[in-house]
Amino acid sequence: MDTLLYGVMVLLGLIGSFFSGLLGIGGAIINYPLLLFVPAGLGIAHFSAQEVSTISMFQVFFASLAGVFMLTVLKIPTRTTIASSLAIVFISAIGGVIGKISTGHIPVIVTVFTVLGSLIGAPLGSKWSSKMNPVILRYSLVVLILLTAIKIWSSILGF
Repeated sequence: MDTLLYGVMVLLGLIGSFFSGLLGIGGAIINYPLLLFVPAGLGIAHFSAQEVSTISMFQVFFASLAGVFMLTVLKIPTRTTIASSLAIVFISAIGGVIGKISTGHIPVIVTVFTVLGSLIGAPLGSKWSSKMNPVILRYSLVVLILLTAIKIWSSILGF
């Protein structure tokens, strides 16, 4: 069972971080619901909102670090906005990671596996981003935000 959980955590970290690198977002907007619902839906783990928040904070920290590194190494001037966004997310994540470490509420093993997926997914997303039309990236981000808003409002309204 642990092997399945760890594999799922790597995959979830990879997916969230891929979109982080691709769209210049922190990844938690994708990973938080994935971490909350996918392991529980598969019956392999049930994480509390606090645990998901902790795992997400570490995932965002390492995904944005990897994304910023890839974008600066590749020197993609047309992607300045994405690189700036990742840098801002990274700086914000430093405080979050320090806060989570100071409270000691870290599910260490699953966090490590999620971060491993992040370290793979963020550079892949950054690399794909460099090859994509900026208009497609913009609309991808719009769709992602729209889907998130729909999910939030459907939960609030009880649908």
